[in-house]
Amino acid sequence: MDRTNVVAALETLGMKGAIRSALDVLSVARGAMVYSRTSKTPEPSYQSMIRLFCATKGLSNDALSWALSLARPPLDLPPARGALGDLSADDVARITRVLDERGYYVIENALSEELIGKLLDFTRRTPAVVRGSSQRLVFEPGKPRGVRYDYDPADLAQDPTVQRLFADASILAVGQSYLRSAPVHDILTMWWHTAFSKEPDKDAAQFFHFDMDRLRWIKFFFYLTDVAPENGPHTFVAGSHRRNGIPSELLRQGYARLSDDEVKRHYKPQDLIEFTGRRGTVIIEDTRGLHKGRHVEQGERLVLQLQLSNSFFGTVNSRVKVGQVRDEL
Repeated sequence: MDRTNVVAALETLGMKGAIRSALDVLSVARGAMVYSRTSKTPEPSYQSMIRLFCATKGLSNDALSWALSLARPPLDLPPARGALGDLSADDVARITRVLDERGYYVIENALSEELIGKLLDFTRRTPAVVRGSSQRLVFEPGKPRGVRYDYDPADLAQDPTVQRLFADASILAVGQSYLRSAPVHDILTMWWHTAFSKEPDKDAAQFFHFDMDRLRWIKFFFYLTDVAPENGPHTFVAGSHRRNGIPSELLRQGYARLSDDEVKRHYKPQDLIEFTGRRGTVIIEDTRGLHKGRHVEQGERLVLQLQLSNSFFGTVNSRVKVGQVRDEL
């Protein structure tokens, strides 16, 4: 890592902040030792990881990820053919360069109509948890009972279409290239956002925020419905995933939800990217950058999300076991 960046980070912290950060470094180190024995991250160590990220503007995560890439170097993967296309090594490198610079990459028509139809069939027969209640209901378009419906990752993991995407060679190739490390299959989710509420909902990720579940990760958002401006498009602040990409004024709030006005004070209008698009579009994104799902004004939006990470070190998420991939596509 660049010594200049380390010195600049320490100067920014001041004495009190430096002491707090030194204690957090020790906490993360202890957590790493516990994780190596138990595969579980102690909650205090996870909280220290978040504080260090905010205090160092991302330098801590970058340094730990660099060290991890030495311990878990990239794997030899099969040819990168799949949902993202028939990708050459140059294609993968180009996508990675754009992700490094902008934090996102969009591929239209990534999913076929047949595959989308299979995933929609899944939603017609599978109950989802209505956010804010304990109800598990089959979603009925146009008749929402809540602002968000979340599918159980265990149910998703048994679906053959989801299994094939989880094992997709093109997704693995892009993920590994961006992570600079052997990827692990991490978060698997799918949800409906609806026009149930007249106002944005913090609990439904409709305010700007950054994710910090892991040290480094990359997400693949698949639009399974057409998304126009009124359907609550996913929104991302270009470049905010980079080190120093989020201003100190915002990071001082910690792991918080931010209003549009707070974010717009610090970024140019052209850096706030709204992703409208046809169903089948995939958005590849480093959600360490600021992002949100815009409030749905009409209709609904269905999104499938896959995440690859460089380690499970971080928050406790239920790990989903994907069974043998069934060839039913």
